[in-house]
Amino acid sequence: MKEKGQIVEITEDGLAVVKINRSSYCSSCGACNMGAHQDEMLLKVPNRLNGKPGDLVELDLEAASILKASAIVYLIPLAALLIGVVLGYILAYQVNGNAELFGAVGGILMAVLAFLGIRMMEPTFKRQKKYSPQIVSIIKQFSEGDELNG
Repeated sequence: MKEKGQIVEITEDGLAVVKINRSSYCSSCGACNMGAHQDEMLLKVPNRLNGKPGDLVELDLEAASILKASAIVYLIPLAALLIGVVLGYILAYQVNGNAELFGAVGGILMAVLAFLGIRMMEPTFKRQKKYSPQIVSIIKQFSEGDELNG
């Protein structure tokens, strides 16, 4: 998936803060509420091409990476929830407890553990370039006569 955006800032650690407009792909999701307006997002990406504030850049994130990230965030907790419910039912039958209660508690516990596990792995995912957009080209370099749209 390719997006175009404008570099609005370069951070101290060398990341480019890029403002992009939400595309039709992500307009219905609403997961990112970053940016001054609902139709904008601010992304911090590695500045490998040495872009400057005001430069128009093209960002790329492979579709396979989007699918993998979605699977991590949605399918792993769902699977953990279902496994927890089944384990709760099994445990309830072994101790003659309330199966629905054990199933509900087991499902919730497993889902929470899955979310915590994903959260703990987040720094690892951020270090992997395949799960974050990359600047692939500078479309137009900012010059003194241009107006910065930030």
